[in-house]
Amino acid sequence: MATTPSHIAPADAGALGVIGRAWRRMGSYSPLAWLVVTPVVTAPLTAVLVFGFAQELSARELGLPVWRNELIPATLHYFDFWQTALLLIGPGLVLNLLVVLWFFQRSGYMRVAAALALVLALVRTVGVLFLFFAIAQSDLIIHDGQLLMRIEVERTGFLALEPRASTREALVRLPLMMWLFGAFAWGPSVLAWGLFNLGMERFLPHLKPPQGRQAGTPRGWGGFFERRQRSSDMA
Repeated sequence: MATTPSHIAPADAGALGVIGRAWRRMGSYSPLAWLVVTPVVTAPLTAVLVFGFAQELSARELGLPVWRNELIPATLHYFDFWQTALLLIGPGLVLNLLVVLWFFQRSGYMRVAAALALVLALVRTVGVLFLFFAIAQSDLIIHDGQLLMRIEVERTGFLALEPRASTREALVRLPLMMWLFGAFAWGPSVLAWGLFNLGMERFLPHLKPPQGRQAGTPRGWGGFFERRQRSSDMA
């Protein structure tokens, strides 16, 4: 009696196949392009984490001042630095640093792009946080051996009518200021993405893109993963 042969799943089926296709798909783009689009995810995710998990410390329990009495008075709000900093830069740190995956490519062209993207990723995450404390109305203090983040909320306009700014007003300022400084760091990422090919042609002409540009087609990165797969199959 004849039996029906068992169905053999294709090699690219299942979870490994999905991961492989996603990896090949990701590899067809520049790591610099990845940095351009990550704020679409990191910006709202940062807001969710800050409003959901950031906790203001009680200034009175710590014995710290709650007012700054100057020409424009301000209320002072205190947060644990390490916890709050992780909430602010955590999403960007994880997603932006994924550019290190492009270092695994054989193409020197891609590795140069990955190195540049890694520098920009560090500036956009850690560097922006330092800029936040250097320019914004906030600073770091050490109290009883604990590193604290102190946020000032000026009492102007309608806020002057309230006895003290709420924790929510201080929390709103955290992601807003980070987004503002992050926007300035995002600009160089866009420039690097747009000018990278021209820069490589000028300074490192011996390195070529993974797939050459055809006449009459726009500049692009091409599917170098698919190209490598075809080459191995032909071999």
